[in-house]
Formats: sequence, structure tokens, C-alpha cells
Amino acid sequence: MGIRRAVGAVGLALLLLACEREEKMVREDLPMARTTKARADVQSLAIAVNTYRATCGGALPESLEALTTQTTVSGVPCGPVLGALPTPPAGWSAYVYARQGDTAFTVTSSGGGVTVTSP
Repeated sequence: MGIRRAVGAVGLALLLLACEREEKMVREDLPMARTTKARADVQSLAIAVNTYRATCGGALPESLEALTTQTTVSGVPCGPVLGALPTPPAGWSAYVYARQGDTAFTVTSSGGGVTVTSP
């Protein structure tokens, strides 16, 4: 009986350790992974906007959706630059594209008390 109790106590300790690791993952690692994905997405979207500008007559797109459709600029087909827009991580806002005049823009998303912006 003493060996069974010792084995049971060790098993319980291992189970508690596994639960602590899982709790840490949910509390710390998952939000960090979501932030990393959102940051990578806004950077990729900013690159796509610049690619659109370089290949579509020098103008910024009207919206992020314009990156996924083909248009005609001065009689020349242009785009699509992306097959689809990325989906934000769970708990994050939709990606927001804001033009500042004819030459500057930002792509932004927020979640978990963090905001990521590019460029």
C-alpha cells in the first residue's frame, strides 16, 4: 500500500505541474502568439499596399479589399496583390487601413491591450 500511495502522490504532482504549464501557456504564451501574428499580418498588408502602389500606377489602393481584386489602371490590368486578406487573431480588431493623403498610410489592429501598426 505504501508504494501505491507514493506512486499516486507522484502522479498527482506531475498532473499539477502539467496544469500549471497549461495555465502559463494560456495566460502568457497565447497572447504573445496572437500579438506576433497581428504584427506579421499588418507588416504583410503594408508590403502588399506598397506593391499595389508600385505596380498599379503609383496610387495607393482605396481599401484593403482592393488588394484582392483585379483593376485596370490606364488600360493596363493591375492586381490582385493578395489572394485573400488575413484574418486577425481571436480577440483582435479587424485590420484598419488609413490613408494620410496620397502617399502615406497605416495598417493597424488592436487586441489584448496592444496595438500594432505598420509602416
